[in-house]
Amino acid sequence: MTARTPVTLPEIRMCAAMTGTDNLLVIVWLRSLGDSHRLEEKLAERFPALRLTERAVVLRMAKRMGWLLDDFGRSVGTVPINPWAGMPEALLQ
Repeated sequence: MTARTPVTLPEIRMCAAMTGTDNLLVIVWLRSLGDSHRLEEKLAERFPALRLTERAVVLRMAKRMGWLLDDFGRSVGTVPINPWAGMPEALLQ
């Protein structure tokens, strides 16, 4: 299975091929923890050779890139993102 195959599932936000024995990284967005189990079942049906070795669950994102949030997670401002900040000068030329 390549990293491109599972991205046809709408829950999957990123899928990347990695080196090593655990060679596929999948990042998903789900509405509930129960959806995690359903997605794992769906992946097992579509990709029988797939073996889940580790999972990490984040229940609440504290911040989205570029947004300032209050204690309730509401947007109160933005921070301009400079993708070139910290890049060595030689690489920018």
